[in-house]
Amino acid sequence: MSSRRNDLGLVPVPRELDANTKIFIWDFDVAALFVCGFAIGVMVGSLLVGVVIGVFLSKAWSKIRQGRAKGFGIHTLYWYLPGKPFRRSPESFRRDFMG
Repeated sequence: MSSRRNDLGLVPVPRELDANTKIFIWDFDVAALFVCGFAIGVMVGSLLVGVVIGVFLSKAWSKIRQGRAKGFGIHTLYWYLPGKPFRRSPESFRRDFMG
């Protein structure tokens, strides 16, 4: 437990309890888009193309997401992906549930 303490011997407390998941300094969804773009570049055979695609996708998503709710990405996927990607979510017209 001493490894969680800082130089002054205090345990740091997060500022927000509902903080988004981060990979290094980036939010998870932005980092995932960069990795997807990078993977496309690897499949094409050019790392430079992959980095450019990844940066473009992550910057575009950051700009779209700016000023919106924390769950904007999940909400967007729910409404615009074909079929039912979230099987555990009930239909939006349902108002009464049994059990």
